[in-house]
Amino acid sequence: MTGTWKGYYKFDNEKLQTSSGFEKTGFTLDITFFDGKKFKGTVLDDINSGGMQGEGQISGEIKNGQVSFQKQMPLYTIIFKNGTKQTLDRKHPIIYYFGNFSQDKNHIKGKWKFKWKIFLLFGIIPIPFKPSSGTWEMNLQ
Repeated sequence: MTGTWKGYYKFDNEKLQTSSGFEKTGFTLDITFFDGKKFKGTVLDDINSGGMQGEGQISGEIKNGQVSFQKQMPLYTIIFKNGTKQTLDRKHPIIYYFGNFSQDKNHIKGKWKFKWKIFLLFGIIPIPFKPSSGTWEMNLQ
């Protein structure tokens, strides 16, 4: 499990994916700790394919052959329906990833999702953050 994994994610919602301006967004995971069950590391999204800025943290586990992890990015990136993006200087909501290994354990694919959250625009205007979801895949390098 330790090592560098390269992959991509995309939204299930075609309108949201189209508004991002890219078919899919690349990322690189560096898993630096693995005890046979739990793992930790860092993640960098590919900015050139619509990814979020900054180095994120991941922590997860393998249970009954399934992989699950949480991705926490340092900056909050919002994609609006018109395709514009805004980055705020606070942590992005946690993204939850779930997936399954290929038979050779060098490929994982699965689903990701956000949970419901209320976002305060300008610190005062409450906006419900509708949960998004999508698919992802990654390969051990």
